[in-house]
Amino acid sequence: YMRIVPKPVDTDAPRRKISFSVPTGNFGDILAGYYAKRMGLPVEQLVPATNENDIIHRFFSKGEYFKPAAVSPTLSPSMDICVSSNFERFLYHMADDKPQVLSEWMETFEKTGKLQADAELLEKSQREMVSERLSQDEIIATIRANYEQHQYLLDPHSAIGVGVADKLVGKLTAGVPVVCLACAHWGKFTDAVGKAIGEETLANIKFPDELEALKTLPTRKTVVPATVEAVMQHMSKTTGK
Repeated sequence: YMRIVPKPVDTDAPRRKISFSVPTGNFGDILAGYYAKRMGLPVEQLVPATNENDIIHRFFSKGEYFKPAAVSPTLSPSMDICVSSNFERFLYHMADDKPQVLSEWMETFEKTGKLQADAELLEKSQREMVSERLSQDEIIATIRANYEQHQYLLDPHSAIGVGVADKLVGKLTAGVPVVCLACAHWGKFTDAVGKAIGEETLANIKFPDELEALKTLPTRKTVVPATVEAVMQHMSKTTGK
């Protein structure tokens, strides 16, 4: 965040504000952006961009932080989160940094699986972030469109940030640039990318040398019994401690 917001040539001039669209599952990356903004970085808007496991989007759009019955497997597995463990850090600040208030909220959530924001909490949270979600089909369409239009190949996680930014045109501040944070490489998600641009097209795209080298490296593994003691012994033996 600190590197991306441009510094003015004139050191006395204010930095230009930009917004960030951040693929969001466990809420850690965008929380860092929130703290950067609180520290004074000129950020206009922060956008949590989710997949179909959208507990974060449901909170910012409807005030419903409700634990789902199960996680839905998607094309963006690193974002397949049931409950975002970093989110309560954000809620702490929405509670005016009052630990007792946060404790009561989280106790209710632990007991019921639900946290319903009142109008004041929802409005306060929405002043900090605006969210949106992408479906599986929208992820594929975003990867395809960006490759066809810009010859840039997105992975299915980064595509959520880009697709959500496009989806929110009209809701984000006009004239303010939006940076979409990329969080993975397409080479790790060839099934999704192949579905988006076609397997034949994908086959003609060169993998980065680092990823290509992995295909011929030996695979090493050690099988140990599924017990705490066995794992501890293996770790001690491996580390020499």
